[in-house]
Amino acid sequence: MAAVIAVVLLLAVAAYACAGGTDYGAGFWDLTAGGTERGKRPRWLIDHAMAPVWEVNNVWLVFVLVIMWTGFPVLFQTVFSAMWLPLALAAVGLVLRGAGFALRKPVRRIAGRRLYGAVFALSSLLTPFFLGAAVGGIASGRA
Repeated sequence: MAAVIAVVLLLAVAAYACAGGTDYGAGFWDLTAGGTERGKRPRWLIDHAMAPVWEVNNVWLVFVLVIMWTGFPVLFQTVFSAMWLPLALAAVGLVLRGAGFALRKPVRRIAGRRLYGAVFALSSLLTPFFLGAAVGGIASGRA
């Protein structure tokens, strides 16, 4: 049974990683899109391309955590005890990313759009960094 759960966990991590490229890459392109006028079209394309996948990515992540927690509780405890800091910072980044992406569109003022756009873009760069730091710590045997 553990092998079946491990395969499901691996497939869920792969799905998150594949769809995350669209999700996190959009934050980088948003950051480099340019000013208000030059960046208008690229930002519209980012919103249009990312809208179908950005919620699903968080669902995959929650699914991975639940499968890991219920299927391998000792592994879950070990990983989260050893890698609590990068995982906590990644969680904060996920929340800020979602808030920045969701709130930048309905805001009318340019200053507000820039603020939420910057939050979205910067947390899109930092979140994968912290997730990678946690994976690196696990792969190096620190967890």
